[in-house]
Amino acid sequence: MAKIKYGPLVGSMSGSIGATTFSQNRYGTYVRRRAIPTRSTTSYAMAAKARLSAVSSLWSELTEAQRIAWRVWAGNNPITDRLGDRQVLTGHAAYVGINSGLSAAAETLLDVPPLGEAPAALESASLVADIGAGGFVLTFAATPLGATERLEVNACVVSTDSVNYVSNYLRQIMFSPAAQATGMDFETELEARLGALQVGQWIHCFLAVFDNATGLRSQPIRLRVAVTST
Repeated sequence: MAKIKYGPLVGSMSGSIGATTFSQNRYGTYVRRRAIPTRSTTSYAMAAKARLSAVSSLWSELTEAQRIAWRVWAGNNPITDRLGDRQVLTGHAAYVGINSGLSAAAETLLDVPPLGEAPAALESASLVADIGAGGFVLTFAATPLGATERLEVNACVVSTDSVNYVSNYLRQIMFSPAAQATGMDFETELEARLGALQVGQWIHCFLAVFDNATGLRSQPIRLRVAVTST
């Protein structure tokens, strides 16, 4: 799904033209392909849906004071969308966003908004994607990672170097404790999630620091490398 901004000639647009659908929500306008919805039944998809449903349902159990606190926190912590615009989430969306991450990391959920700032981003990261004898190694320079922080890796694999907009393809590969981050078998983790790698494919990785205590994450570092074999 792509977001769009209208100019002076077109102020708004809704509906479909051919296979393209134009619509909008509280966060702006967007365009997507018109298609018959499909239901993903993979174990990963079903687990993610279950987490979202469980966390969302807990919103109704909060006190009114707690819900107000989440609304205030969301207003003070807007997110930046893909067009660079600042968007203010609803209190419910902020609550679900923070706690779904904590749930995925098997950490304690928060009834009240987190205190403090998001973790600092990694200083640098690199990936060697050689599926032959050359080695397959993911490394990073920490800032450093704190006692409650871990590395979060989201990635996808595409067949050509012409694909650069990959947000819809990204899948969570792992939450790795800091002590294991530079020694993890990333190739095995990646193939278990996305299938066997082939020479000529391109791997896109987004690496961020996730705080287990607050559910906040740093700005990600993006890697883009070709799969090779020596």
